[in-house]
Amino acid sequence: MKAIILCAGHGTRLRPLTQYISKAMVPVAGVPILERIVRSLAEQGFSEQIIALSLFADQVRHYFGDGSRFGARIEYSINTEPAGTAGEVYHMRGMLDEEDAVLLHYGDILTNLDLRALVDRHRQHQPAITLGLVTGVRIHAGLATLTESGEVREFVEKPPLEQPANAAVFVLGRAAIDACALGMDFSHDLFPEFVGAGETVRGFVDENAYWLDVGRLSDLDRANEFFEGAQP
Repeated sequence: MKAIILCAGHGTRLRPLTQYISKAMVPVAGVPILERIVRSLAEQGFSEQIIALSLFADQVRHYFGDGSRFGARIEYSINTEPAGTAGEVYHMRGMLDEEDAVLLHYGDILTNLDLRALVDRHRQHQPAITLGLVTGVRIHAGLATLTESGEVREFVEKPPLEQPANAAVFVLGRAAIDACALGMDFSHDLFPEFVGAGETVRGFVDENAYWLDVGRLSDLDRANEFFEGAQP
């Protein structure tokens, strides 16, 4: 199964770091974010990879080449115009003609979610989409519990979510691949559309996985602390 890594965003939340470099090349504990993802995918058996790029695409292509240095076989899909996350898959449809399913991995998250188990679950049930889900994800705001009169009874700063959260790693079946269109977003458009239409969308929960969003400067600091001293 091919793996798609979505790195086509402009990385505005990581400025000024991304003013002159691709957000995929921003280092976490000395290793580019994308390198950590590429290696993790390859180590779990997903060596055939397609990387979706926009700004500073040449930086990424020069660094990764054909992927052999990282145990992968890498192709590139480059689009300079905003297309939406699902729109990036639409752009690479010619590279996916023979695929009955693909693994998607966002380029601004780091996780050790069990990808083989995720794909096995998808193949077992053959839904339109299988979402990778993780637990204990912290939100980026404090939560207040109010009394009926409006007094704050409890306040918790950035608590972990009690329910499983979207890991930004998922499997698309053929129908979902074909439904991708320009301007479409997976979370805002495609997933709700498929659920609303009665298509089978399943979830795979990995309660043991770590999950780090590295899309913000504050998140990057946390990821650097997490990986400090670790090898890619």
